[in-house]
Amino acid sequence: MEMKTIKGEQKCSELLEKGMEIMWSKGYNATSVNDIVQAAGVPKGSFYFYFDSKEDFAVKALDVYFQQNYTPAKQILQDKSKSPKQRLLEFYEFRCAILKEELDCKMGCLACNLGSEMAEHSEKIRTAIVTKENVIQNEIAEVVKEAQKCGEIDGNMDAINVVAFFEDAGKGAMTSMKELKSASPIDNFMDMLRRFMFS
Repeated sequence: MEMKTIKGEQKCSELLEKGMEIMWSKGYNATSVNDIVQAAGVPKGSFYFYFDSKEDFAVKALDVYFQQNYTPAKQILQDKSKSPKQRLLEFYEFRCAILKEELDCKMGCLACNLGSEMAEHSEKIRTAIVTKENVIQNEIAEVVKEAQKCGEIDGNMDAINVVAFFEDAGKGAMTSMKELKSASPIDNFMDMLRRFMFS
């Protein structure tokens, strides 16, 4: 029986890192437990020591994904040395740059990919995504409210609705980006966002 030691935690992290990349690229249904353990170079038994199922793995991989990808963007949102509107713009510019440069317009967002594929089939995965997205939207909305208070954004609009629109438009742009294998939908999203921010 494997013990949850530091070495064991490293093995768990390796499984999550390698498996997340495969699931992100191939999708949930096309990724097998064998794919994950082979990529991580660990025996299959190790997988079931750390994860109850592939579904449980996906939920934990989403935690890692949001931690890795949202944390640096959140720091931009919280940088009080800049105006709220500037922070919002730089926040979205940062996220779009990652999609375009690091992921080469092919991968999209792991959460969006899994949500599109699995929302109707796995309540655990759907709930994990919605919970994380709600936290993020509320944090962005707080900055929108700051911008409204200082007159940078129209104060008559509901901050949550503004953010929900931004996020939904961003998701659509990511889907189109993958379909077209082009950054143009993301560029268009950012252009429209800048027009909104600085109109």
